[in-house]
Amino acid sequence: MFRKAKNKAENAVESTDITDVKPKKEKVPMDKEKKKKIRRRVIAGVLAVLVAAFFVRNSLMAKNAAPMVTTVAVTTGDVEQILSTGGTVKSDEIRTYFAPLSVEVGEVMVSTGDTVKKGEVMLTFDEKALAEEKQAAEYKMASNEGGYESSVHKNSEYIADLSEANRNLAVLEQQIADNENLLKEINKKIEDKKAGWSYNGAALQASILEQQKRITDEKQRLEERHAWEAEQQLDSDDEEKKEKDEAAKAQIAYDEEVLLNLQEQAQYNAYEEQNNKEIRDLQRQANEVEELIASYKEYKSEMKSQKATSESGVLDAGGKAKLEADTALEKLTNQEKLDAIAEVENGLKADFGGVVTELEAIAGQPPTESGKLVTIESTEKVYVRLSVSKYDLEKIAVGQKADINIAGKTYEGTVSKIDGMATQNNSGAMVVGVDVNIDNPDDSIFLGVEAKVYVHMAKAEGVITVPLEVINSDRDGDFVYVEENGVVAKKRITTGIASDSVSEVKEGLAEGDNVIMANGMEFEDGTVVTAMPMP
Repeated sequence: MFRKAKNKAENAVESTDITDVKPKKEKVPMDKEKKKKIRRRVIAGVLAVLVAAFFVRNSLMAKNAAPMVTTVAVTTGDVEQILSTGGTVKSDEIRTYFAPLSVEVGEVMVSTGDTVKKGEVMLTFDEKALAEEKQAAEYKMASNEGGYESSVHKNSEYIADLSEANRNLAVLEQQIADNENLLKEINKKIEDKKAGWSYNGAALQASILEQQKRITDEKQRLEERHAWEAEQQLDSDDEEKKEKDEAAKAQIAYDEEVLLNLQEQAQYNAYEEQNNKEIRDLQRQANEVEELIASYKEYKSEMKSQKATSESGVLDAGGKAKLEADTALEKLTNQEKLDAIAEVENGLKADFGGVVTELEAIAGQPPTESGKLVTIESTEKVYVRLSVSKYDLEKIAVGQKADINIAGKTYEGTVSKIDGMATQNNSGAMVVGVDVNIDNPDDSIFLGVEAKVYVHMAKAEGVITVPLEVINSDRDGDFVYVEENGVVAKKRITTGIASDSVSEVKEGLAEGDNVIMANGMEFEDGTVVTAMPMP
């Protein structure tokens, strides 16, 4: 009770909105005498509260005896974890029969929902129509064999053309490859020549720019010197000044002559880059080789066409094998048709015992567009389809045994399949489909009915067990309250498998311990109680 009160107080403090807190007033210093008076009053008040609490506690203890609790002794026993759920009985073998040919249905002996035995006739076909279909298939087989003999005699006239085409194609392939390699070499030479002239042009342009900058710098220095001399009012007839001017002008003139020479070289290089005789000769050679390659390819195309035409007529090993295969396939198709007719001449029979779940055949009419006649579902191979939640999924496994109750009769079963994907049921919950095979089916089983299934998921023998009601949980895990010599002790436990009434305890308890049926109550360690063992 004290813990709950404390939690409520803490929650109340945590939920207080900071906007509801009023700003504090500025504190005023208090004199020492006033502080001493307040301190004495606080101490006196605390002592009074402690004394009152002492007398109240003694009074309560005198009036109230220790609370009574019900206890149950920890025992050793067996625990079996069983999944109890419901499912639908389904067939594990379904067969839909289609019409072997479009022949009018004679008589239909079954209806939807009827049970049939293996070998039982479900329907028949019109006898006259079957006889006509059989004769037509036999004629087609004879015609197919005659066509094979005729095709074998037509291949000789194509042999010469095919031989010529194969011989010329080999030569043309080599000539084309040789000239394409030659063309690559010529183009490489052209690119190298052009790259050389392009490099020279770039180098000349760089030199021209450098020479122009040099001339500009020299002229600027000359002008700056003249300006300085004028500022200093030096004698313009000074011999040393004249010599410097003449030397600077001579250098500028020389550099301008060098610049002109570089510009002439750049113009010549640009001309050669576009009109070099050696490059033009190489380009002419390249064009001639390209034309030669084009003529070879054109002739190659003619030979390929001749070869294709010849191959389509010549019965070489592959062509003959294809002809033989086509003939054999046509024969097989007609033979399958004859076999299908023979199979239903005495009526369409069930391959296994089961129930007719679909029927589209109508007496006196040809089959439907899909050719579907009848569908039967086996009652010899059946299973129950379950929907398992995520809480039970980790406990169920293929191979586990089960008891299956159908209409008051019990059958043995085995978990045979667990789906790899969850689906949403009608309630919106995600569930996983599980198949439980019925190991001993009989004639009393009806498809589509509800079945009660008890899957034996796990079992532990000779283990410590406690009733499920005594187990409590919090954020740290499971625990129980134990009565020891009239005092409550809270013990952490590790649980194992559980049935619908008891749970295995792997750690935390020993046989003979008295656990308290708390029924939602909370106790503190050391609480004094009066124990009432359950009978």
